Amino acid sequence: MKPCIVWKSLCLVVVLLSSLARAQSQSAGAPLKVTICDLYNEPQKYKGKMIEVRATITGYRNPKLEQPAFAPQEPCGASGYMTIGLELPQNVRPRPEFDLIRDESFQKYAEALQESMRIEATLRGRFDPTFIWRNRKRERVGEGEGYGKNHADDGRLVLYKMSDVKTKDLARK
Repeated sequence: MKPCIVWKSLCLVVVLLSSLARAQSQSAGAPLKVTICDLYNEPQKYKGKMIEVRATITGYRNPKLEQPAFAPQEPCGASGYMTIGLELPQNVRPRPEFDLIRDESFQKYAEALQESMRIEATLRGRFDPTFIWRNRKRERVGEGEGYGKNHADDGRLVLYKMSDVKTKDLARK
């Protein structure tokens, strides 16, 4: 083989490998920014992907995600609805490739759970939909029987990171 061809081939391999590494790091590091309405309207589009969503977290033992409550929201206009549970990676089988980041934001969330507070946060994690409700019918959009206790959740967010946690005491209005 001529040295020129070997050199060009080596350069091509290096360029391809660096492009692949860059694409992988972007997909792992840059989640898709979505709204709860996006998840209701097109759950298949976000299936298995890392997303970032602003949501209100309700429930202590079986937390669920809802539209953000602190800022005024326009009606969703979604063509469907789903209950979205919040799950920690250690409770998911098979175990995801990431662990939960238990930083100050997560600690603030954990403390707010103990004090009966309304919690709103920006959540980053993997979205797994199974069902969506459209026209009063439950349609399958993913694998499995549902998530959470008694498979009551139509989808889940496997939490990777939490940020911008805001709380409001439920006793006060």
